[in-house]
Amino acid sequence: MTYLAGNLKGMTEDYRLLVAKTYLKVVPVILTKAQKHLFVGIFHSLRGKREHSIKEFLQGSQLWGEAIKKMTSTNLIVTNRFEVPEKGHMIFLNHVNELDFPFDCLIIAKPFLANQHIKNSYFAYWWMKAMGSQVFDNSKTVTIAVSVKSLVEGLETTSFIVYPEGHNSYSEEIQPLKKGMIKIAFDKKIPVFLAVKSGITKLQSQQKNNTIGYQAIGITDPMNFDKWESFRDHIFETMQREKRKLDEIIGK
Repeated sequence: MTYLAGNLKGMTEDYRLLVAKTYLKVVPVILTKAQKHLFVGIFHSLRGKREHSIKEFLQGSQLWGEAIKKMTSTNLIVTNRFEVPEKGHMIFLNHVNELDFPFDCLIIAKPFLANQHIKNSYFAYWWMKAMGSQVFDNSKTVTIAVSVKSLVEGLETTSFIVYPEGHNSYSEEIQPLKKGMIKIAFDKKIPVFLAVKSGITKLQSQQKNNTIGYQAIGITDPMNFDKWESFRDHIFETMQREKRKLDEIIGK
């Protein structure tokens, strides 16, 4: 919680309180509805059945998302069918604020590709790893190489949620996409499943009774582009265009 609080300077007291309640909600969810998934996940982990363990923890994270949806009285709309590829894809999604995670867990139910700062929060780091998430350490050339290798190996069994903007935007506008993940996807020929969400910023000013929408866009193959910059621009423009359509649907 100290790590989260340090990143919430300038936000309203009500929003900071909601973020705290959201992450503290993990404990009662684990001790009640998600308890079975916790124990079964640990059991599979001890037996070396990692894929089975990850599945249990992902299902537990969905229960956390459902609890936050209920706590915030959120009207959650999914405008089309989310057919997220089981493996071999990056899942690009816009990143808004600290409350992305429970809703992304609920709707997409896939592990994340997080940056190294998540290690500052021990419990969140443990949970993310248990879900099959990976930490991408870009602090040094050698750690980048190791992280890319781990990512490619991980894609053999799953797909990862990636936030290509690289940071919380606290905005409904899609921010310019960072080079890192785009370039890796292009260089390693990793197909990207695109999706957008809308309405998350409402929680920054009104903590209950908001409408949040998700929309799947589809797969973009880097093999169809001759330069990584063209690949980036296509993804950025597509996400912007589809986000505006989603905004209109939910009445942002």
